[in-house]
Amino acid sequence: MAGSAACFVTSFQSPKRHPKQTREGIQMSVKFGFWSEQETLVGQSYSRRLHELVEEAVFAEKMGFDIVSLSEQHVALGGISSSAPEVVYGYLAAVTSRIRLRPAVSLMPKKINHALRTAERAAVTDILSNGRMELYCGRANTTIAMRAFNVEPAETLEQMEEGIALMREAFSKDIFTFEGKHYQVPPRMLVPKPLQKPYPLMGIAATSERSHVWAARQGLAVLSHTLYQGWDAQAKMVEAYRSNWHRDPNGPLDRPRLGMPVFLGIAETDQAAKDIYAEPLMQYARISTDAYPRLAKIADDYAYMGEGLEALQRAATDWDYLLNDSASLVCGSPDTVIRQLERFIETGAEEILFHIDSVSHAEIMKAIELVGRYVIPHFNDRNNVVRPTDEILEQIRMMRKANASA
Repeated sequence: MAGSAACFVTSFQSPKRHPKQTREGIQMSVKFGFWSEQETLVGQSYSRRLHELVEEAVFAEKMGFDIVSLSEQHVALGGISSSAPEVVYGYLAAVTSRIRLRPAVSLMPKKINHALRTAERAAVTDILSNGRMELYCGRANTTIAMRAFNVEPAETLEQMEEGIALMREAFSKDIFTFEGKHYQVPPRMLVPKPLQKPYPLMGIAATSERSHVWAARQGLAVLSHTLYQGWDAQAKMVEAYRSNWHRDPNGPLDRPRLGMPVFLGIAETDQAAKDIYAEPLMQYARISTDAYPRLAKIADDYAYMGEGLEALQRAATDWDYLLNDSASLVCGSPDTVIRQLERFIETGAEEILFHIDSVSHAEIMKAIELVGRYVIPHFNDRNNVVRPTDEILEQIRMMRKANASA
């Protein structure tokens, strides 16, 4: 298969392992996702890139990833070309068997996606994938797309929240009706209903404290990011979500579900990872530096995006800040990436969605393999990971001493 990547021999030492703990002290595994915006490099073919994306998603499943997550971007400038992720998910439903399918995110302005059409597509994909669909929603964060679809920026937040409420009604009730500001639906039935009951996992992408609190009070999952503002800001968002979370008795979640998108650069050595990924990762931050402040000026609901301008500027120009202090990325050898990820998990991430993009298809496949071979097993399959002999002997000797003194 074209998607099979070469094996790598690395010289790093496997670090000490410790289980992820919940607040109640129960051991749990971390979920890992592959997140792509289908970015196509200059001089390459959009059509070829789409086929490469499918190869990457299939390979990610083989390498142990739990989630494949595709962005929804419309009329984007440059290489970002993930304009119809729902079509890709229909295809992936047939060529994968285990990995979960999650948009990052389905855009909810009514003129881009009517909420009932989003619900219909999600339900059909859920059936075709045998219950592997998840539905994460967002409000749109580019003026390019909003102006192309004649979306009023001041209405996107209202339409997202109302659209989610409408979809939950349509999913969970045989005959439903809805009366809101933006949606009015007479008694109707969603056909077909999703396979998962009461409906697939639902959540939102959240970059403000207000959105974290709203998602929590709705009993929704959240994909949390602070727009490069750092660890203190991230911890504040996590606390806002967890402290306000209320279970929806009619929903699929019985506890909070918090994930974080993490930009990834990974190679055999720290220097190789920096050489390959530093410039693409900083370029992505530069694009954000340009886009978010403009959004902050066009509607009050986006004003918060202008509050972290200094952090955005530092992320775009200062590699040390971007890597160590922005709470947005990891970069290095597998050993280094593992150490860096510990901080995200200690901050509260139960899911890590790796943004692997902006480089060639060959490099993306290498990254998927390195994560699958070393990073995912470190966190979730410790008993099957080869450890240094000295570490094992040390544990055996300690157990012998304990048994002898008993």
